[in-house]
Amino acid sequence: MLVLQYANSDTLRKYLRVKQNNGLYKILWVELTQIAKDIASGLEYLHMKNIIHCDLHSKNILMHDDKALIADFGLPKELDGPTCLRDVIAYTDPQYLLSGGSFKQNEKSDIYGLGVLLWELTSGVPPYYNLSSFAIKIEISKNNREKIVDNTPTDYSNLYEKCWSSDQNQRPKIDEILIELERLSTEISLEFIMNRIEFTRSEINSCTLSTSVVPFQIE
Repeated sequence: MLVLQYANSDTLRKYLRVKQNNGLYKILWVELTQIAKDIASGLEYLHMKNIIHCDLHSKNILMHDDKALIADFGLPKELDGPTCLRDVIAYTDPQYLLSGGSFKQNEKSDIYGLGVLLWELTSGVPPYYNLSSFAIKIEISKNNREKIVDNTPTDYSNLYEKCWSSDQNQRPKIDEILIELERLSTEISLEFIMNRIEFTRSEINSCTLSTSVVPFQIE
């Protein structure tokens, strides 16, 4: 039996969406790095307990008093099943995704998903948000990742690029990630990260609300 902490807010996905105003996403650097550290700390705890999350994405991160909590862990999903959303695929280890599910996910698979989440914290929108699940698989198979949001601190983007490497051996360990996030949170003097998100008229009228991410200057 699992006993989980109550979360008094919504998912990280919706939490980031609230930070969008007239197509402009804006988040404090100190808040961004704290959320990143919360998620990484939770993942470190799971891995210490030999638990592989297998389904790490922004709808499985719950917010509680501005603290990020990992939910729905240890429950691997069928990626080709009818309930699999296109934006969940984007967080999935390419080795598992492209093997048709035969590859056994491990700690480094969770690191991949964490890397995508670190990018999402700078963009305010899910990865490949304007693509179908088939198109996302094509992009991942070609080793095409999301573009770095303009003026993201280089050390931060370097970190998540290592995390989402197709080669598991290139992905850092969770304790290394935590050390780097702590350093970035204290050494980088930055107030906000902002990102302009543009919606076409047809997309605004659509229930899918696909977006094209356009980098915006950091204040």
